[in-house]
Amino acid sequence: MKLRLISAAVGIVLCVVLMLLGEVNSIVISIAIALVTGLICGELLSAKKLHKELKISIPCVAFGVLMPLLCTTVLKFLPLYLFVITLFTIMIVFHNAVKADDVLFAFGGTMLLTLSMTSLALVSCSSGYPSFWIVLTLGVPWLSDSGAYFAGVYLGKHKLCPEISPKKTVEGAIGGLISGFLGSIIIGLVFLLIYGDVSINFIPLIIIGLINPIVSIIGDLTFSVIKRACGIKDYGSIMPGHGGMLDRFDSIILCAPLVFLVSQFFTVIT
Repeated sequence: MKLRLISAAVGIVLCVVLMLLGEVNSIVISIAIALVTGLICGELLSAKKLHKELKISIPCVAFGVLMPLLCTTVLKFLPLYLFVITLFTIMIVFHNAVKADDVLFAFGGTMLLTLSMTSLALVSCSSGYPSFWIVLTLGVPWLSDSGAYFAGVYLGKHKLCPEISPKKTVEGAIGGLISGFLGSIIIGLVFLLIYGDVSINFIPLIIIGLINPIVSIIGDLTFSVIKRACGIKDYGSIMPGHGGMLDRFDSIILCAPLVFLVSQFFTVIT
């Protein structure tokens, strides 16, 4: 647990530094999200040992980097179009060398990860308060994960999905739902104090706090199923005690699009 907490502390410091720089110029956040997306796409491909198949891995990682980077420009749909054309052209031309199911795995996984992270880039870089959206999008599922972890350790008795993730418990899931909901409200209150001269609409924060903790569990279990199917324990080792970057972002993948959708239907900060 000590190593896990140290890694989390280092990660928090890095996030804070990036957010402060992002307040000066949002391109910093776009670049950070692009790099993370490229990395998690690479980790997903590595899980199925496709990272060595350069015909597949290079277009996937390139799409993962370029889509969040260009999503707020006039070229926003170009990476998507080129990725689809390139990957399926490769499947046709090299049909004797690459398996169709490998291409489809790479295509589906890369699309899911990239479009999710692109929604995070869109909501943070197209608003006047990038730090708020970054903290809200990442904070709710991460707080939910933390709440689930500690509730599971100290209160867990009933297994949630033992065949998929043996350590997850029903009590842990309930703790995660509560901590995620409270986290959403607390994030709003903290930023209300920080910005001072703004008002925050807490209705969308309540919606996010109610739904995203549930969605984060679905995302977490989804990528646990993929890990089991690929016969691996973690997606990587870049974060000691946590595994790979995707092991930290798996619960966020399905949460980020909801935050983006909520931002389109509600005025959150005025």
